[in-house]
Amino acid sequence: MEFLITVALLFIVLELMVNLARHVRAASADETTKNLLQRLDEAMALYVRKNGDLPVGIPPLIDEGRTQAAGDEAPLARRARVNNEAVVRLLKSARLFPAGRFEDLSVSYYDGSTVRDAWGNPIVFMPHMDPAVGMAAKGWFFFSAGPDRKYTTKPDNLYSYELPGVGR
Repeated sequence: MEFLITVALLFIVLELMVNLARHVRAASADETTKNLLQRLDEAMALYVRKNGDLPVGIPPLIDEGRTQAAGDEAPLARRARVNNEAVVRLLKSARLFPAGRFEDLSVSYYDGSTVRDAWGNPIVFMPHMDPAVGMAAKGWFFFSAGPDRKYTTKPDNLYSYELPGVGR
């Protein structure tokens, strides 16, 4: 009987440790992604101050006048990658990218052409708010699809406009 109680207690302690590890990992992923969003937001704010306006020619995540079908994430994932690569090229060409902002990141977050969140998804630049994705009060923003890796599930998405100290 004592042996069974000891084994049961060990299982309970092990379960608590596993849950704690999951919580710490999730918190770390959120914090890392928020840091990336803030870095991208700051780089874009510098671009806007330097050039007087938002860049043109960055492919949108959701086309104007087109509604996104629920659960149709594959096209969004492709457009998110194209969007992110265009932003990285733009910021690199404006010499706003390599100035220590992203070079310290591991290749899983920044591979020289794409900035990814902690779950491996490209971070998306939105030049204006969109009801399907997010509603920034001041226009443009960056956002991450979050842990579920779906761009249109707003509850777990992370947004640059929700970060303290980010403002234009």
